[in-house]
Amino acid sequence: MEKIEAFHVLASADRQLVLDELAKRDGEASIDELSRQVAGRRHRISPEAISTTKTERARVRLIHTHLPRLAETNVVDLNWEEKTVSLRDIEETDRLFEAADELENWPPDDLAGISVSEL
Repeated sequence: MEKIEAFHVLASADRQLVLDELAKRDGEASIDELSRQVAGRRHRISPEAISTTKTERARVRLIHTHLPRLAETNVVDLNWEEKTVSLRDIEETDRLFEAADELENWPPDDLAGISVSEL
């Protein structure tokens, strides 16, 4: 993966959150777990307290946009049957995390100031 493509992948706050969550979970998580974590982090609410509506919105964004994008760039493997996502242990993933380290706000812990269009 070229650096410019890595930055395109990292242009989405949701994809950054997914990657950070996967890294924290030894590279694998369920789509439901990721949806809850992404929704909670976006809204600055504990994942346990996030509403079902916000979690479902995050889930839809992940399933229809962000997870397929990560899969097509060979960063994650998707198992739709088991509803799990796992980081691929390949060069593209390493390059993506190297590019992420160059970002001012990595790992993503502060989404304040990010416009809705960026999410």
